[in-house]
Amino acid sequence: MKELDRLKEGLGESHVLLYKNEGNGMKCSFLKEGLVVDSFVIRDNVLAQQLEEKGINGVVEGSNFQMLRNNYDWFSLSVKSKKLYEELK
Repeated sequence: MKELDRLKEGLGESHVLLYKNEGNGMKCSFLKEGLVVDSFVIRDNVLAQQLEEKGINGVVEGSNFQMLRNNYDWFSLSVKSKKLYEELK
């Protein structure tokens, strides 16, 4: 999934993740020192739902951001397994 790859790259290059649900998906913006370093739209509902659980009011920062960054492999595995389960239903 390209969106998971973009998420991983953004986590490595930033300190804060902002997300907002829009009509065509979830817009994610990565901030470093107050500036947006990357921005993209997640159209996958499973990934969007999992990401929403990591933040508060559209923001993932501080210890939540560090946990997401450090445990990204587990997060990615969780998203992929839920995606597979949805396809098998």
